[in-house]
Amino acid sequence: MPTKADAAFFRKLTVLVVDDSPEMRRLLAALLESMGVEHVIEARDGLKGLDAFIEHKPDIIITDGAMQPMDGYEMTQRVRAAGAAEGANPDVPILMISGHIGRESVAHARDQGVTDYLPKPLSASVLYEAIVAAVSKPIHFIEKPGYRGPSPTRRLTARSADDSAA
Repeated sequence: MPTKADAAFFRKLTVLVVDDSPEMRRLLAALLESMGVEHVIEARDGLKGLDAFIEHKPDIIITDGAMQPMDGYEMTQRVRAAGAAEGANPDVPILMISGHIGRESVAHARDQGVTDYLPKPLSASVLYEAIVAAVSKPIHFIEKPGYRGPSPTRRLTARSADDSAA
């Protein structure tokens, strides 16, 4: 597993995992820990995720799309609109994990400010590559009335296991 070579990189990260499924939160936490991430914060929905974003100031957010009472799309939009609330970074990379990989779902995620879109079922290699890309290759952010985030015209597609092999 390539994570061994990058242990120092992953050890420094604080990752916020937002998902309404306790099993998915446990799986993501285990995958992150296997990569060397020592600081994993968990939240069960978008509202709790927003609170954790402000309190813990994560380096990266991994969120599900469909949750109640606030989904990952709205949470992403609010993170992007938050400004530098109490020192939290509104430009934080946000990876969305979803079983919905249709063009409309991916475009909606992009339009809310999602950095990368990862399809379920999620593989360790896809998650690894997405984290490295999100943290090491920052995306240019724009700000206009009603929107702050990555350019809504950029191309975003759901990653697949084949992407990590390239």
